[in-house]
Amino acid sequence: MIQRIQTVYLALVLIFSFVGLISTIGEWTAVNETVACFSNFTFGAAGDFKALDSTKGPWCLGILLIMVMFLTTMSILLFRKRMRQLRLTIFSTILLVGYVAAYAVFAYYYDLKLDAYAMTAYTEVEGIMPATFRIKFAAILPVLSIILNCLAIQGIRKDEALVRSLDRIR
Repeated sequence: MIQRIQTVYLALVLIFSFVGLISTIGEWTAVNETVACFSNFTFGAAGDFKALDSTKGPWCLGILLIMVMFLTTMSILLFRKRMRQLRLTIFSTILLVGYVAAYAVFAYYYDLKLDAYAMTAYTEVEGIMPATFRIKFAAILPVLSIILNCLAIQGIRKDEALVRSLDRIR
């Protein structure tokens, strides 16, 4: 099981998904001060932007990563059933692509929300800089997981081709 390289790739996907799940994936800063933080389950604003603190956070991002972790675990455990493992890994990759798209949508939405609030709250004050969005390292992990899933898919296909060729020789 562990001697197959795709198992290592899938284990890395599992680790990256877990780290991404518990980490902050983005933040907005204005004048060297953190204005808001963005994680997989919450959006929290600070300071003057505290009114934007949302209880309706981006929880679907966390749910997608939990599903990816579950599918990856199942895929690792199904190392003897390569075709099922291949399907689970492909579905996990599709979920990760959906995660990246949803992340971009949520980041854009909250960026617009922060800019609109800054414009309405500080109309009388000149020179207020809008908050700038910074991607955190944990937001890159799903992209790396997509690459690792593609490498695992390639390894699973090679194993399946090898088993089929050996069956044909018998």
